[in-house]
Amino acid sequence: MITAFYASLLGLFFTILTFRVLALRGVTLLKWLAFNNFGAQALERSVRAHGNFIEYVPMVLLMMYLAEAADLSSLRLHITGASLLLGRVMHGVCFGFMEFNMPLRFGGMVLTLLALINISVSLLIVAL
Repeated sequence: MITAFYASLLGLFFTILTFRVLALRGVTLLKWLAFNNFGAQALERSVRAHGNFIEYVPMVLLMMYLAEAADLSSLRLHITGASLLLGRVMHGVCFGFMEFNMPLRFGGMVLTLLALINISVSLLIVAL
């Protein structure tokens, strides 16, 4: 159930990223999410935040699920899930809602990659 916990939180954040893209594309009911609108660049960055989320999150969650099913320690799963969640929120906020913030962008990618490496190595050890 650890993977389900992080998947649900990540799913909620993904919904926020989706609403942001819709708002910037001009969906009237979602205009209230379009604060800090800096034009076409805002839409482009929001689409990238949305896409980047999809590029990393499913793979890590799938590996977390496999590792959890193989009885990997709860601590390793929580470290992976928390790193992924924090990393994706940092990166998503930087790209989706700000003009530019290198520490958030860099930190978000580092945490995401650490989560990916942690679960990959953990799963490989379990598989061997």
